[in-house]
Amino acid sequence: MNKNRLENFSDGVFAIAVTLLILNVRIPVDLDKFTNKQLNAVLWRLLPHLLNFAFSFLVIGVFWVAHHRVFSFVRVLNNTLLWLNIIYLLFVAIIPLTSSLISENPFLLSSVLFYTSNLFIIAIMHLILLEYILNHRTLKHEALTRDIYKSAQRTAIVGPICYVLAGAGAFVSGYISLAIIVGAMLFYIFFSGRTKVEEKMILVARKEVMTS
Repeated sequence: MNKNRLENFSDGVFAIAVTLLILNVRIPVDLDKFTNKQLNAVLWRLLPHLLNFAFSFLVIGVFWVAHHRVFSFVRVLNNTLLWLNIIYLLFVAIIPLTSSLISENPFLLSSVLFYTSNLFIIAIMHLILLEYILNHRTLKHEALTRDIYKSAQRTAIVGPICYVLAGAGAFVSGYISLAIIVGAMLFYIFFSGRTKVEEKMILVARKEVMTS
């Protein structure tokens, strides 16, 4: 089965998801009739929605990078792996909905739980994909050794733990949930690349370039 088609389809879903996020930022249709003072007031009201857009954009970006890393260790595909990927993408596609809900109701318990549950399921699916690939020698790249897998697993487990804590924190304060989710995002952006997985990916990429 063609790996490029899976990657192209997956990239398309991610691209649509990040594009739909901006629809949560709604500008009044009669904006041309506003005075400068009224426009400033509108922009001020839009600010939380813009921040939510930027935040959720980065969250989806984190998942896209994680997805890219997982499938860099796949040589060939089978039917089960295709469907596991589709389930993963299903919950990625839901992010604009949960993001819209938390944008309108940022500190309501149900909206925070809905959002953190969405992120938790995606993070768990990431671990399931990783485990499935490792345990099927006919699918995985030889670079995915048990040692590399353990390194990837340690990085991947941070997400589910943080999202569970964020959901639990929502019962105390929405600010606690937000702080935990931001912490998880910052970890994946600035620290998850400093692992054996990243080093191995670079070596594999160099080897493929040299042999192509």
